[in-house]
Amino acid sequence: MLRVLRSEVSLRGRNVAFGLVLSAYTLFSLLDWLTTTTALPAGGREGNPIAASLYTEYGPTGLLVFKTLVVAVIIGVLIFIPRRVMSQRVAVWVATAFVIVTAAAVVGNVHALASLQHANLQPKSFPETHLI
Repeated sequence: MLRVLRSEVSLRGRNVAFGLVLSAYTLFSLLDWLTTTTALPAGGREGNPIAASLYTEYGPTGLLVFKTLVVAVIIGVLIFIPRRVMSQRVAVWVATAFVIVTAAAVVGNVHALASLQHANLQPKSFPETHLI
């Protein structure tokens, strides 16, 4: 991948790398949606106010539609960057950044979900009652 980013491969190689990076971005975006919709009912919260509002109003399906539209717009912009060799390398760099950010969000979601599940497994303390 680093060879692709440094322009040490052919245009065909860059096309393959670009497709792989876009596929990875799509996969991590789906995992982001999955982990988010798993964590929210368990007490998690959505950090994006637009996504939070859509989830509140339309549930997981509304969040999926929103996420799909955002991913489609990002991929569309990356594909329509002028197809010169330099621009494609930039598109691969930008797409790789989106993959890293989205993967980090998934890791954060998994961590939050694990914390929520751990908190839900802790015994609840009840206030003392005094019998007279």
